[in-house]
Amino acid sequence: MRNYTLTLRTEAPVFVGSGEKIGKKEYLFLPAQRLVCIPDMVKMFSDFERRHLTGAYEEYLLRDGRDFAAWLREKGVITPGRLPPWIAYSVDSTDAVFEDRGKKEILTFAKDACGCPYVPGSSVKGMLRTVLLSALILHDRNKLSAEAQAVRQADLRMSRPRLLARETGRLEQRFLHTLNRPDVPPANKVNDMMSGLRISDSQPLSAADLTLCQKIDVTTEGQQKRLPILRECLRPGVEISFSLTLTENFPCPAERLLRAAERCRTVYEQCFRAAFPAGDIRGDGTVYLGGGCGYATKTFAYPLLGRGGVETVSKIIDSTLPFRVRDQHRHRLDRQKGASPHMLKCTQYQKRLYEMGACSVAIAEVP
Repeated sequence: MRNYTLTLRTEAPVFVGSGEKIGKKEYLFLPAQRLVCIPDMVKMFSDFERRHLTGAYEEYLLRDGRDFAAWLREKGVITPGRLPPWIAYSVDSTDAVFEDRGKKEILTFAKDACGCPYVPGSSVKGMLRTVLLSALILHDRNKLSAEAQAVRQADLRMSRPRLLARETGRLEQRFLHTLNRPDVPPANKVNDMMSGLRISDSQPLSAADLTLCQKIDVTTEGQQKRLPILRECLRPGVEISFSLTLTENFPCPAERLLRAAERCRTVYEQCFRAAFPAGDIRGDGTVYLGGGCGYATKTFAYPLLGRGGVETVSKIIDSTLPFRVRDQHRHRLDRQKGASPHMLKCTQYQKRLYEMGACSVAIAEVP
């Protein structure tokens, strides 16, 4: 058993979602300060009860279209230069665009019981699993013509959870199920060598490490499409620390994880990223973490299929969409654009475009 410290450095905004949203009428937007203030809901309601405002707040939620801050000013809860004591934290919103249509819901970052942002170890382990499987596939790709053909000819009419499950299972069994436990079928997950890789949740981060980011899709022609989705993200330049333990069940040295990440990044550049504008979009990491990064960073499709995989990937993505919106997304044209999906998942920070989720990674053994 060997112990390490794994450190991720955000080279672009990173979003690890909590699964929760903050509604349009549940936060304060202060345009002059370019801040979004997030309330502690329990303390806020206690203050409303003390002020006898619970009924008025319910009426506001149901029928009043004004901004939350305007309603609070009218009720005397906030005054110039003074915020209520129940503000839990504030997030910089300089790069989040609030159009004339008004405020948007905010997807929140994962937080611990004390309200501090953190990255679950499961998110990093999932990322490392994809990286390692992709690198092992790349190493043996010349021997995987049958597996590649199986993916090209897969039944894409299956429900989303079952889509490519058989093909994925076969590759995982071949490359990851290496423990060969007695009296256990090879397909059983107890044979998975990833059971020998243990990673902690990250050390707690600070609300000051968060920034508010808007989802931006960039086309292969370089056009930017801003979407009405706001996320709490870790800003670029944040270091995230984890404890990593490798047991005897994990046959790869820690250095191999770094080499695997670098090789996967190279293939990603060649098979996908090269189809988009070069030099204008930042985020030069070796791994991609969290939500909003896009299909190409989350699967082994391009490591298995290579540059010729665009047509197959476009069919896979198209099959995951509801039938009524397939014409809108037009993935059938991805081959002509040279990339599938045909949008690069980006955001803006300090007025510069970044590729979502890009991180650099370092591993140091603990003496």
